[in-house]
Amino acid sequence: MRTGANLDREGLTVLLAFARPGDRIYVLTLDRLGRNMRETLNLVHDLTQRGIHLRTLGDKLAVDTSEPGPGSEMAIALLAMFAQMERIYMLERAAGARTAKQARGLPTGRPAKLNATTRAGAAQRIKDGAIPEQVAAELGVSRSSTLYRELRKHRESVTAQVGQEG
Repeated sequence: MRTGANLDREGLTVLLAFARPGDRIYVLTLDRLGRNMRETLNLVHDLTQRGIHLRTLGDKLAVDTSEPGPGSEMAIALLAMFAQMERIYMLERAAGARTAKQARGLPTGRPAKLNATTRAGAAQRIKDGAIPEQVAAELGVSRSSTLYRELRKHRESVTAQVGQEG
């Protein structure tokens, strides 16, 4: 699941399993359905083969597969191509921004959910016997990813400090 960059998206998977012949799926724009041209075209083709219609609401080129024809097919192909091009450009812009930040010595990626003081406090609470799920809930983070990742940062920080002192 996770990012919209792949087809394994929970909501889409549920929708595709639920849809029956004669149903109509509405999407705001075609690029919300698939993230690359092949994925989008395959998905539209599969829906059409199943007798499920697709209609976009916000695209400049109207798509409605209940009215088949060369115009609809061309609109789907063009919109899928533009969506793929936009995704490529977006990834290039993000990579350029990351490179520029690194060149200036600035941090990249998402900011840490917890600061060093909060990490240390969480580590101490768990060391004192607190349940990690409870600590995570109080801090408003997930246990499995955020809390454990932040605790690992804390351990690395403490290890680095001990190494500098010794």
